[in-house]
Amino acid sequence: MDTVEEAAKRRGLPKWLVPVFGCGISILSLIWVLPNFHLAQIADDLHRLDWNWVAVAVVIELGVYLVDAWRWMVILRPAGAPPFLNCLQAVFVGILANDILPAKTGEALRCFLLSYESKVPLSLALISDVVLRVMDGLWILIFYLIIKTQMETPYVVDGGVWLVGGTMIPAGLVIVWVLFHRNHAHRFLNKSKWAARFLHLLEEIHRLGHWRELGTAMAIGSLYWVVQALAIWAICRADNFYFGANAVMYILTVKTVATVVPGAPANVGLYQSAVIYAATKTLYSEPGPANSLAEIMFVVLTLPLIVGGAVAIASAGFNLKDLHRHAHEAHSRGKRKVKGEAPQEGD
Repeated sequence: MDTVEEAAKRRGLPKWLVPVFGCGISILSLIWVLPNFHLAQIADDLHRLDWNWVAVAVVIELGVYLVDAWRWMVILRPAGAPPFLNCLQAVFVGILANDILPAKTGEALRCFLLSYESKVPLSLALISDVVLRVMDGLWILIFYLIIKTQMETPYVVDGGVWLVGGTMIPAGLVIVWVLFHRNHAHRFLNKSKWAARFLHLLEEIHRLGHWRELGTAMAIGSLYWVVQALAIWAICRADNFYFGANAVMYILTVKTVATVVPGAPANVGLYQSAVIYAATKTLYSEPGPANSLAEIMFVVLTLPLIVGGAVAIASAGFNLKDLHRHAHEAHSRGKRKVKGEAPQEGD
């Protein structure tokens, strides 16, 4: 007779389904983008680029991930106080993995590397990453509501933002309840033999339940998004697009929502189509220049991060293949621990 776990596993979604779905969307996006791709237009735009603004954009974009590492360090301060450089290294390795591997693999790899290089348990590194993503969703919703007071936006974008924000609000409430209501969470888990397996994990999660650190990380999150918007603004200036603050934040929002689904490496296809859609459908740019802007933005804001990720992974003493294997093994050990199974040889 099948066990409950085996039956649940069989009913669950195949691991390949989400990445294949995301890559399919990326391919469709490229099909939509490529007819408007004019090499001569992009070559002319590259010739006219203000490279001083390009340099400013690259520096600002690198600064985005300094802020990301800072807020990660803050939120994990009660659970091992990882050094800032370890957080920064893990962030850039995660970016590299996301840019060359599909399905946002870098999110898990950065958590493993931080746990490996510091005293932070892998479970807490993963939970903290989830908390940061929830905070990101809330900030996107907040900024979008501000944008809506200043400009008209398409219903399809409204729907996407509310879908993301509507998911993050209840998720945030659940996380706060778990972090700050230990007794209630324990009683809830104790009612089920299956859920009771997570009690020891719950004890670790409670280490993140500090209002000061969570509030500080949330505040830093606003800076994280503002700096991203500044990088996009600098690229727009370099390509002679004089968008205001609301327009730039709108482009960032559309790009972010469009690339939520795990897809192709670096979100290629989805990234460009989102920028083109925002620039043409709402900001009334011509398709040709908007297409060039999307390609230039993608290259300028992606390549330096790949270089930074390569430097970070070299300093870690891993290659991505080894890091992925170690992360998978650590994840398997964690699952056996949660289920109460005996450790296997080599654990």
